[in-house]
Amino acid sequence: MDGSRDFDFWVGNWDCSWSGGEGRNVVEWTCCGRVLHEAFDAERHGLVGTSVSVYDAAVGRWVQTWMDSSGTWFHLSGSRGEDGMQLRTTTASGDGYRKRMRFTDIHEDRFEWDWSRSRDGGQWEPLWAISYRRAR
Repeated sequence: MDGSRDFDFWVGNWDCSWSGGEGRNVVEWTCCGRVLHEAFDAERHGLVGTSVSVYDAAVGRWVQTWMDSSGTWFHLSGSRGEDGMQLRTTTASGDGYRKRMRFTDIHEDRFEWDWSRSRDGGQWEPLWAISYRRAR
């Protein structure tokens, strides 16, 4: 089976919380169920963002573009493994770091998300961790 449905767990309305903040995230399929659209809203903390993700069957990986209210954007790619979903930036940013996001401890009503960076792709420095809970 290919990985084209590996992000199904993420679809829905989510309450997000992290140390010092909270927000909402709405993730839904679009384009006849082939493209995943994310709308992240933590405006009271100064961040609103969106991403578009699609499964690239030719290489067997997900690709995502993230853009946000600070003018930041990232292009990431990755796949699901035994410990969850992982996407990494395809090149180093202007700061010399590659970035990585991971979706772990995935359950129907919750999961954990983390964002980290690395200069060499080996040692990852944690930057942000978010707990997702399905909104009621």
